[in-house]
Amino acid sequence: MQLGQISKLSLKPLKPWQSAVGMVFLVFLVGFLLLNILKKRPAKPIVIDDKYLTPAEAQALSHALTQLGDVEFFGADLKQIHQAASSLNWVENVDVYRDWYQGVLVTATSRRAIAKFGSHQMLDANGVIFEPVDSNQLLSKNLIRLQGDSTEARNIMKQLYRINMWFAPLNISVDDLVLTSRQTWIIRFNNGLRIIVDRDDTEQKLYNLPKILQKQYKGQMSLIQSIDLRYKNGFVIAWKNANSQASTDSTPKK
Repeated sequence: MQLGQISKLSLKPLKPWQSAVGMVFLVFLVGFLLLNILKKRPAKPIVIDDKYLTPAEAQALSHALTQLGDVEFFGADLKQIHQAASSLNWVENVDVYRDWYQGVLVTATSRRAIAKFGSHQMLDANGVIFEPVDSNQLLSKNLIRLQGDSTEARNIMKQLYRINMWFAPLNISVDDLVLTSRQTWIIRFNNGLRIIVDRDDTEQKLYNLPKILQKQYKGQMSLIQSIDLRYKNGFVIAWKNANSQASTDSTPKK
């Protein structure tokens, strides 16, 4: 090589397997460095996404999760956090996940009551009993009032749906529904009508009654105070007027 000449070096292209190995190593290195950075992040309180909760519900959930203390991004036990949130009987659904920006995030939805159950509990559409965070919810006049043993909650809910369906042609719906310890049903409708029925052929009697009322007592519905279905072959009507009289009628078969 003569002085003053610059030699040109040629680089040999990498083989495919060499490129693959290099790429894997690079990914591993970046992942390793990122993991170490994240591990060094200080523990932070659990973050609650409250967009589906009332302020009182968000505060109650926050209080429950505070018992777990601050958590690390990767070290947090998501299952434990999920169980802690789900243990609140007013919580219907819970999602727990890691968010790169916020940390460990909890999203929850509360149960929506359709009825008041007893004096201090509520019932959702699935027949699940729960205690509301805000006791003022129990004062709502839009809630149906149900009463009975807590083990009968789902049965009472199903009966409510059936009764409302059967009596819909009369344009009335249930306001109060009670199941006593003797399996007697006491029903009060939004027009003031009260019905009592025992455990014998309960569904059959309730199914047939609105058909009879619509056919034979359609113009007198506003005069009826209560109907007693605790009879094998008929029922007794109590009238609102002063000259109230007992009336019986045979119940047709379904």
